[in-house]
Amino acid sequence: MRRFTLFTLLYFAAGVCFTAIAMQSADMTANLKTTLLVEAGLLYLFAVLSTFSFWRQAVLRSHNRVRDRSIWQQNFVAIAPWLVIVLVVIESISNLLGQNWTTEAIAKASLGLPIVLVCAENLLPETKPWNKSTS
Repeated sequence: MRRFTLFTLLYFAAGVCFTAIAMQSADMTANLKTTLLVEAGLLYLFAVLSTFSFWRQAVLRSHNRVRDRSIWQQNFVAIAPWLVIVLVVIESISNLLGQNWTTEAIAKASLGLPIVLVCAENLLPETKPWNKSTS
């Protein structure tokens, strides 16, 4: 049975936003539009995959594997997603401020969003499904 979590909605919403930005901005370069559309496609794919039970089971298996490791590896795995999120946010903000909030700068800064969402989903493996199934 498929499970819809908060991250399913977030992946889908981010994909819709990327598609809208790529389609509406006439002053954007072709390479950036292509990149945005590819990112939107990946987000749509993540949204579909996150509804299947194997997606959640893979996250839970990775957390179980970490529990069998030494303490320093457990600590590193706990800190690494936060570090990635912070680095992506800092890079995006510096890009926005450096280019004076242009449409192209906003589009470039938003490309880190899929990385942030995947890291956040790894940090929160216990998200509750919206449907009542137990599978």
